[in-house]
Amino acid sequence: MGNKEYSSKSIFSKAIFNVAFQVFPILVALILMPVLINNLGKDFWAKYTTGISIIFLSNYFSFGIGPTLNRRISELVGKKNHKKVGSEIEKCISLSYLLGGGFLAVFLVLLLAAYFTKAFSILQSPTDFLFYLITTTCFLVVLLTIPYRSTLEAFSDFYFLSVFRALSSSMLFLVPFVLWLFGFGTLTISAWCLLIFYLIIWILFYMRATKHKIEYGFSFARPFQRKLATGVVRPNRDFLSETLSFSIFFLCSATVLFLDRFYYALFFDTKLLSDHVTMLDLFNRAAIVTGTISLVYFSAISVWYNEENFLRIKKNLRFQFTVVAFLFTAIIIFSIFFLKDLMAWWLSESFSDFIANVSFPLLLGILLINFEILMIRPLQAIGQINKVNRWLVFSTSTYVAMILFIGFFELIYYHYIALVLKGSIDCIALFIMLKKEKLI
Repeated sequence: MGNKEYSSKSIFSKAIFNVAFQVFPILVALILMPVLINNLGKDFWAKYTTGISIIFLSNYFSFGIGPTLNRRISELVGKKNHKKVGSEIEKCISLSYLLGGGFLAVFLVLLLAAYFTKAFSILQSPTDFLFYLITTTCFLVVLLTIPYRSTLEAFSDFYFLSVFRALSSSMLFLVPFVLWLFGFGTLTISAWCLLIFYLIIWILFYMRATKHKIEYGFSFARPFQRKLATGVVRPNRDFLSETLSFSIFFLCSATVLFLDRFYYALFFDTKLLSDHVTMLDLFNRAAIVTGTISLVYFSAISVWYNEENFLRIKKNLRFQFTVVAFLFTAIIIFSIFFLKDLMAWWLSESFSDFIANVSFPLLLGILLINFEILMIRPLQAIGQINKVNRWLVFSTSTYVAMILFIGFFELIYYHYIALVLKGSIDCIALFIMLKKEKLI
């Protein structure tokens, strides 16, 4: 692959291409979200978005097998040792089977318990149960796709990935919209369509990964080949150890992104929950910028670090932070004057006093949470995972305590305080870590 794939110019062009390609799913979300809420109802939307959240949890409950594989392959590439890549991929595939089976069993138990107790406003009927059962199966399929997706990320195959990332994000809105147009606006049919879509993605990602296998002269087992069972029964300890380090970060991230969606369902009806989740889903579109940029640079920084090219790391990180900080500042200034009016126009009759009162401070908190992603990924790429984890455990514990308090005393109007506080202290702490490592 050589230096050309990991040159600053090549990585920058891929980052720009990835960000630009995400304009389509953003437009799809902006256009279709109010259409779906106004025509299918807030009850449908609250349930549908929490079901989608279950699917997204696969990226966080994967115990970090994806970035572990990404970092290990990038390290081997930096050392020009392609022959060992296949064995690393096989370790990751085996772990995905182990984790997928384990979490599927746990989720089924929790789903049954929630259904029979009727404790959650989003899970009351047999139709609700079937919908969440199918989305749980989607969770499994997406988790099994992670080894192949991470292989493509490590080999900087971001032109291919950006197309399917944009398509995947868009399908979350296109599927229920198209079904509604043809008179099939139900939760379960939407879930079945998404399951078929994710199975197709799994097959395509595997086929794309085999292209790199041929190109760079390594080999790995086919899905469900018998040799992978050994890794399920006896996972590689070295790979598992690094995976567990990444898992702390992902569990902290999952807690911040998804805890409130499910916990608040114990205390609030689906209408209020729908308003809350609508704002989260809209404002977290900022993650498309920070997540895409940091993901593209993750493998590159790992390669540069192993090549001891510290000047290139520092130059690229400073550029990232400056551009994103400028973008987020512009969003904040614009939102001070126009956000409330835009939300009222965008949501039309679905606009509420709750959204009017909390939209701006909630946006501010989410931007801070997303900006810290740019700071975390470089530290992980150079092996400072445990240092980051120790801090995130502290800040996330503080966040959880606040969320539990807010939910129990039904103070959802003050949810933004938890986000702003966590985002602020995280950004300060991570900036200090980057300075100590002389990365900025």
